[in-house]
Amino acid sequence: MLQMKNISFSYDERQTLHDISMDFAEGQITGILGANGSGKSTIMKLMTCLLKPQEGSLLYDGQPVSYSKKALYQYRQHVNMVFQNPEQQLFYTIVKDDIGMALENLGYEEDQIASRVSAALEMMDISHLQDRPLQYLSYGQKKRVAIAGMLALQPKYLLLDEPTAGLDPKGRDQMAQTMKKLVQAGTNIIVSSHDMDLMYDCCDYAYLLQKGNLIAQGSKFELFQQGELLAEAGVSVPWIVKLHQTIQTPLAENEAAFFEQLGGSVRWSNH
Repeated sequence: MLQMKNISFSYDERQTLHDISMDFAEGQITGILGANGSGKSTIMKLMTCLLKPQEGSLLYDGQPVSYSKKALYQYRQHVNMVFQNPEQQLFYTIVKDDIGMALENLGYEEDQIASRVSAALEMMDISHLQDRPLQYLSYGQKKRVAIAGMLALQPKYLLLDEPTAGLDPKGRDQMAQTMKKLVQAGTNIIVSSHDMDLMYDCCDYAYLLQKGNLIAQGSKFELFQQGELLAEAGVSVPWIVKLHQTIQTPLAENEAAFFEQLGGSVRWSNH
């Protein structure tokens, strides 16, 4: 399990996180919610050891994470992050070469690299793009390539920072389905976003931040119904929760379950 225990962090004497503790269980999608400036991105950087806490500790499998070069080398093969902007993680010209880059740098044999790259391409449904130049891909396709590059490392935890930023509605829906598929395949997902509809659709459990403080946590059925608390934190109530509260029906797990619950086949393409 990946855990944060009583972590505080400051930028230039300006405290950004205050005594944060979070447990990231396996076999689920865990969300980190909050408005811009709430500390979401800082938490993601702390979990990937791009930043080091001033107080508290980061634990992996019950042991404090060491920040030595050798220890971080091992840790980042188990816990890795895809940044909001895929351009930050794409370096090679051809898709399959970029996905295999990290494995090549780690000294894997060519047949191992080919096998893992093929599996990552298939998992992200982009096998047909493997020989394409990256410069000709859409923004959404580049995001999928960036995720595939991390999947090739076979991490235990994959962190996604605003994974639907810049995507159209179709791309957003595809990303939501991808996250669910990855969890079913054994990759634990931690996602940071202010897209509350996405978070309700995907997350099994979530933490809510406000100005660097952890103010609430719980399952989707517990946390997303606390309208006043969400508003206080500067985020909105998901549309499906508003609808359920208005028509007084039992809360469905996601949009598909909601329409199935109603017994209808009509679905909205945009919310």
